[in-house]
Amino acid sequence: MSAQYDQIGARVADWDVLPVRSEYIEGHTFFKALGSVEQRTVLDLACGDGLYTRQLKARGANRVVGVDISEEMIGGARRYEADQPLGIEYHVADVADMAPLGVFDCVTAVYLLHYAHSPEHLLRMCRNIHSHLKPGGHFVTYAFNPGFSAKGPNSTRYGITMLDFPEAPREAQAISAELHTKSPFTIHFTYWSRATHEQALREAGFRNLAWMQPECSPEGLSRFGQAFWQDYLDNPHAVALRCER
Repeated sequence: MSAQYDQIGARVADWDVLPVRSEYIEGHTFFKALGSVEQRTVLDLACGDGLYTRQLKARGANRVVGVDISEEMIGGARRYEADQPLGIEYHVADVADMAPLGVFDCVTAVYLLHYAHSPEHLLRMCRNIHSHLKPGGHFVTYAFNPGFSAKGPNSTRYGITMLDFPEAPREAQAISAELHTKSPFTIHFTYWSRATHEQALREAGFRNLAWMQPECSPEGLSRFGQAFWQDYLDNPHAVALRCER
């Protein structure tokens, strides 16, 4: 995964302007699933160039640490931090193998688990996430939707298109998605079923797993109307997942 994001580089910065990537859908749903981070410690995994990492700090978290496997992405995050210091730490690591960084009230990850390349790699990710949480802490992720349907709506107007997605995806199948930014790019990841996600998370020690379908914010509904969003909400490419240690 590090290689593809090292190559994508600065094009990821345009990702946050896509309709589904904006605060209208993804950000709104993610932060609703997460809840308040006021005066909490947060470890943000797969942080990229720090888009959500900085928002976590802005929402009142008292310690925020960002981790990403891509040196290019972390380089961008550190440049943001150098220009506008917020006191965020950034590290380059594969979540499955990262060294201990402390224990946190919350661990977050926007697009992480579908980059596991095997069930064993997924389990190692989940175990390391679990080990970084305080008892009673929460892991909240926004991840590829195991229930996405090739037969459902898949409109380019939302800024993302699944490429050659099979009607009946197999476990561990390679999947691609095209992002329609100013400089379009394609990302590659792995399909894991809901059952495989849950098995790895439970084996790692997590409990009270709750999947959450994306919602549109009031601002998104006011700007575009319900009809604009409905196709996406009927068949979202990604969903939120919250679980407890």
